[in-house]
Order: sequence, then structure tokens, then C-alpha cells
Amino acid sequence: MSLNSCGFQSLYLGSSKCSNLVFQDVRKLQQYQDALDKCSNFDHPFGESCADCTGAILSLRDSLYNQVTNNNNNHTEVAICAVAAIVAVAAGKPNDPAVDKVLRCLPPSASGSDKRSLWKSLLSVPVVILAILLVVIMVKRLSKKKLRRQANLKEIAAWSGLYWFCKREIENAMNYGGEKICLGRGSAGQVYRGILPSGQLVAIKHLTKSNTSESFTREVEGLSRLRHPNLVCLFGCCIEGDERYLVYEFCANGNLAQHLLRRDSHLTWETRVRILRDCSYALKYLHHHIEGCVVHRDIKLTNILLNEKYQAKLSDFGLAKVMGIKESKVFTDVRGTIGYMDPEYMSNAKLTCASDVYSFGIVALQILSGQKVIELDLDARDQLTRKARDVSMGKRPLSDFEDPRLNGKVDKADFEAILQIAVLCVAKSSKGRPTIELVFEELDKVCRDTETRMKQKKDESLSTTSTPSSKSSKSAPL
Repeated sequence: MSLNSCGFQSLYLGSSKCSNLVFQDVRKLQQYQDALDKCSNFDHPFGESCADCTGAILSLRDSLYNQVTNNNNNHTEVAICAVAAIVAVAAGKPNDPAVDKVLRCLPPSASGSDKRSLWKSLLSVPVVILAILLVVIMVKRLSKKKLRRQANLKEIAAWSGLYWFCKREIENAMNYGGEKICLGRGSAGQVYRGILPSGQLVAIKHLTKSNTSESFTREVEGLSRLRHPNLVCLFGCCIEGDERYLVYEFCANGNLAQHLLRRDSHLTWETRVRILRDCSYALKYLHHHIEGCVVHRDIKLTNILLNEKYQAKLSDFGLAKVMGIKESKVFTDVRGTIGYMDPEYMSNAKLTCASDVYSFGIVALQILSGQKVIELDLDARDQLTRKARDVSMGKRPLSDFEDPRLNGKVDKADFEAILQIAVLCVAKSSKGRPTIELVFEELDKVCRDTETRMKQKKDESLSTTSTPSSKSSKSAPL
């Protein structure tokens, strides 16, 4: 007997209207909740409990059928909706022993008019039950896998020192003082300000349900083993039902985009140099991690946070990829923010450490020029890099690329040095880009020179203010 003779060809996705149903849609129906309740309760005599359960399943079947079609005579569609109802109920209670009793409650198929149809009916019952059992087993295995992954995350949280929050603690922190403050939002979710019982300020990211699994796991597994002064610190996490939360250190000055792209930006030249140096330092740590190169994959202005002292901290490791120690490249799905993405990675999906160097180069050009890169506009990015190359080659004056809000308060030699580094970082080929070590060495040198000059200016200003008073004291009569 073939599967087609049992009607299994109608169960494939797209082969019928009920076969297109999604579990999330079915579970919203009141009839589904009724079926789940009645098929979970076998406290009454078995016959009575079975009657309640099968009646509720038939009611769910009818509801599904009426939802997908207006035809009252399509017996095949009715049967497919019945299978969908049974599978949905079994999936709703994957670890419940009552599922086995539900399957025993299933009525046999209607008998045919002759012996051949009777045998087909009798044979079809175990085949259908076998199919449903396979579905239930798959659901149970997926559920166990999900629980196992959650257990692994709890183990990671334990040995890494992360705190495992419950949802009530998260909600209390976000609603502290009766006020819920949103700090920002992105593709992965929304970030809220939180206050722990100790009074400590934190940032709480509530992941959207479409991004929960992969992004959450990457963040917890990634940040739990990464510790650096220029990486945002992950304090803890929360998994409860479908909800996922990540709790980070609070960076009082928000992200770099909020400061750099505003009209009245007050970021001084010294602050900008230090931010670039801090970011390259963090990338140097990531690219030389003991487990292999950690490629961030999403370096951009909004993922660079600033604390109260304007110290830069890289954040958002939802796309981070760890390459093996012996791997110089990996081929993977293309992910990131288009305006900052390595053109080589976009064209051939070849991810290398140089992909982060390219993104860092775009950030450096923005810090120098104050020009915004629209995140989905490749033309704006190409215009920025082309202008930078022209200035670095002497085709245009240095002032053409300088952020006018700096009011000329920059060191021209240092500005040109950083521009040359940034232009090398945004080379179209990864072979033409410097390593992050070289980038950090150059920026660290510029940063130290800048700090030395600042100290000299401060000392000079102190000496000029103290000189008149000392002279007057010497000239005073005895």
C-alpha cells in the first residue's frame, strides 16, 4: 500500500489549505485551548474523558476548516484539518503522558462498503497513528533540545559569573519608580534603562521574538567569555517562556551616533582620537582571542557606547562569529549593516578579520568628517570613501574633510595620519588593509601625542596664571 493511497500527499506544505496552517496561528484559537484542557484531563472514567477530548478536537477541526474554506463538501480538507488539530494538541503538550491517552482515544476510520475498503481503513489507522507519533517524537526531541540549550546557557552563566534573572526582577528593574525609559531600539530589540535593588543602573535589552534564539545565544556565549575595558560588560540574562532579556552595564552617554551626528556636537578632537584608539584596542583583543579571531560583524556608530568619561565600549555581539585559530576565513551567511559592510564579504560571503577593519575604517572617516553614512545607502558610503582618498592623495585640501564643528581645533599632522590609516582600512580588497595591530599602534601613538600636548598646554596655562602673582610679591616693599 502506497502513502498516496492513504492521502498523505495532501499533508505536504502547500498541498492543501489546512496543510499551510502554522502552529502559532492555531494556538490563538479558543477551540485549541479547550482541546488542550480537555485532552490533558483524564481524571474521569476513560470513556468519558475520551469523549470530551475527541469532541474538543472535532470542534477545533471544524474551526480550522471554517477558517480556511467556505466549501462544506470538501471531505479531504476536513480530514486534513483533523490531522492538523491532532498534531497541534500533541505539540502543545510534548512532555505530557496524556498524549499517549489522546492517541488511544482516536476513533477508527469509517468502514467501506466492501472488504477491500475495510482493509484499507484498518490499515490506514495505524499508518496515521504512526505518522502522528513521529510528529510527537520530533516535537519532544525539539523541546528537549531547547531545554538542553537553556541548561547549557545556565551553565555558561554559572561559570562566567553571569546572574540568571527571573522575569519579575527584570520587570521591577525596568519599571523602577513607576517609569519605563526606552534608551533605544534596533533590529534585535529594544533597550531600556533599569535600576537593580542595589541602586545600580543597567541597560536591559528585550529581544524581539523573531531574533530571540540565535542572537540571544550568540550574545550570552560570546560576551560571557570576553572581558575587556572597551567591551560592554554583560551582567546577566533572563529566559522565561518566549521572553529573552540581556542585562548590560549602563553607559551614561549613550552611543557615538547620538553625539557625532547632532548639529551641536561637542566632541572635541582629543575625545574623538581617544574613542578611535579605544575601539581599535577592543578589536585587537577580539581578533587575538585565545579561542581564535572573534569577528564582530557589525561595527558602526550605534554599537559604540560611551560611559560617563566618554570611554568607548563596543556592544551588540548578536552577529559575532568566532573563527578557529587555524582559520583565516570562513564562508558564512552575509549579515551586518550595509553601509558599514566589507564589499568583499558582501560579494562572496568570505568573512575575515579584515571585514571588521573595513567597518572600523568607515567609523573613523565619520569621526574625522562628521558625515553621516545612511545605514542602507551604499552611495553615501562610496561618496565618503572616495572623498577621503582624494584628500589623502592631495587632490583636495585637508580642510575639505575636516568636521567644521571642530572649528579648526585639530592637530593637522595627527588628522592627516588618522586619515591615511582610515583610507587603508577601507581598501576594497582585504589584502590591501592593515591588520588591527598596526591600526592600534598608529592610533595609540597619536593618542599619546595628543595627551602630551594637552598636558603641556595645561601646564603652560597654570604657569601663566601663577607668574603675575609671583612677580607682584617680589616687587612689594618690605
